[in-house]
Amino acid sequence: MLKKGIVRGINSFLYAIAINVILSVIIMVAVNKPDFIPILPDFATRFSSGTMALLVQTILIGISSAAFGFWSIIMEFERISLLLQSIIYFILTAMVWIPVSILCWDLGKDSLSFITIVTSYLVSYVITWIIQYRNCKDSINQINKKLEELRND
Repeated sequence: MLKKGIVRGINSFLYAIAINVILSVIIMVAVNKPDFIPILPDFATRFSSGTMALLVQTILIGISSAAFGFWSIIMEFERISLLLQSIIYFILTAMVWIPVSILCWDLGKDSLSFITIVTSYLVSYVITWIIQYRNCKDSINQINKKLEELRND
């Protein structure tokens, strides 16, 4: 199980970095301004160059994605309920995603920013969970329907 989590984490890290680099290049080409780097100015001021800031942001986004990939193994623990799996996954990924959000997008200047970050993560997580739950429920209903058809034949 641990090996599977590590592989998922590494893959997620690499995918996130690749996507971040591709999107950054597309934005830089679209803006078409010399020395433009797609990062927040407040974040960039923490580093000696914009390139270094973009590199650190890319790595932090990769780390956040790696956490999502690694902790997805929780969803395979059949001994605990889906609700408990989801709560544990939410807490563990939030422990990585929230600090990375604060660091990358410099939103942690006050308590309202922190509340906004946590709320946005919670709302997006709940929406995604509901969609996935409905998809799983539909799949189970389709499987049960097929099984019923096979029994009747």
